Amino acid sequence: MKNEKIDLKDTKLYILYFYELWWLSHSISKKCETLFEKTKIPDTGFLIHVNPEIHSIIASLLSNASNIKKLIDTPTGKLRGESSAQAKLRKERAEILNEKIQSIELTEILNQKIRNTLEHFDEYLDEANLKLCRDIQPISPVAAYNMVFSHWEVTSPRVYPIRLYISSEHKFYNMKWSVYIGKIYEEAIAILLDLQKLPEFSQKENLGGLIIRLDK
Repeated sequence: MKNEKIDLKDTKLYILYFYELWWLSHSISKKCETLFEKTKIPDTGFLIHVNPEIHSIIASLLSNASNIKKLIDTPTGKLRGESSAQAKLRKERAEILNEKIQSIELTEILNQKIRNTLEHFDEYLDEANLKLCRDIQPISPVAAYNMVFSHWEVTSPRVYPIRLYISSEHKFYNMKWSVYIGKIYEEAIAILLDLQKLPEFSQKENLGGLIIRLDK
């Protein structure tokens, strides 16, 4: 059994790789739309907003993006504790999914750095804290944490961003890194449109879940 060769397309849960990609992309699109709706730019003046829910939405959609990256962008070598059969399926899975969305140039969904700053926030905060203490001249007179600004011009000079969303840019800043959430949204929509070309996703209703026969 150890040397048994398994063709990914013949596996019982093959279709779920596509469903997972669809579900993650759909989740991103809905969360982005909620985010954009909750952080609309005012008709006049600027807006400073404190809303922990907004940053929970941002963290969640970035986590979804990270899981898309894991599905389609995978190391070529074996992972720790991984069998040869698992490694083969993992690489085949990424290759097949990439074939289905090859017309899309993904950039921000594959941007891992900003997600690392959230997943390891304590470490990056320690690093930033030490640097700010050692700098003779602070890079900004104030820091903004878990805030939403309509524009950078809300303050002058600019604040030092620690989990700051600028709604006019659709960008999220965390210390010295940033990610363009508007582009993540565009990329997620593009993935959904490509997946809708597959027969399994051509229907408009009841997508996102299914029951699979395992005894065939």
